[in-house]
Amino acid sequence: MDADTDLFVQAFWVKCRDVIRPELDDAVDALRAAGHEANISTQEFSPGEKTSSESSPSLLLTIHRGASSDSRELRYRGDVPSRELEVTATGCKTARSDLSLVTQASVKNDIALCLGSLIK
Repeated sequence: MDADTDLFVQAFWVKCRDVIRPELDDAVDALRAAGHEANISTQEFSPGEKTSSESSPSLLLTIHRGASSDSRELRYRGDVPSRELEVTATGCKTARSDLSLVTQASVKNDIALCLGSLIK
């Protein structure tokens, strides 16, 4: 893995640990309190396949609404080739930004826009 890729992947995980994950943990608590099943998972970076989206580092919140089999996802993915953060969610438009622009407020906004109807 080259130095630029290594630095980006490290920066992605630092941003996840310090900013994104605490907000997702709060969302999981609220979702569970509302009767939904919610879990967070991670996917490590696979340097051998760095152009594939499946090889990108990511943090994923999966929600199963109530007793239904319907599920939703909110994913934060480090796009290694473009060095950007990609945020995707079920039923929401994909957003891309520089890692430095991700703040606690922007993550709360992502959660509210894409999952707010589930958290009551």
